[in-house]
Amino acid sequence: MPKMSNDERHPTQEQAEKARTQAREVVELLEQARRKMTEDDNTQPAMKHVQAALREAEVRAATLEDWYQRTYFLTRGRESM
Repeated sequence: MPKMSNDERHPTQEQAEKARTQAREVVELLEQARRKMTEDDNTQPAMKHVQAALREAEVRAATLEDWYQRTYFLTRGRESM
């Protein structure tokens, strides 16, 4: 089966790719917030909440990326058989 172009992908795959991208953007924004807070004062009470949110976002983004890879890339090889 030939590779699909961007405009031939199923809407669900496009939504999954968008969610995966947004998850990584959230991680980056939280990391930026953490860096800025550290520059100001790493003893701020909010710091532990930002750290917890960052860890949670990283786990969720990694899980989403893993699911996306298994769903849209590993199954592609089976379809061409």
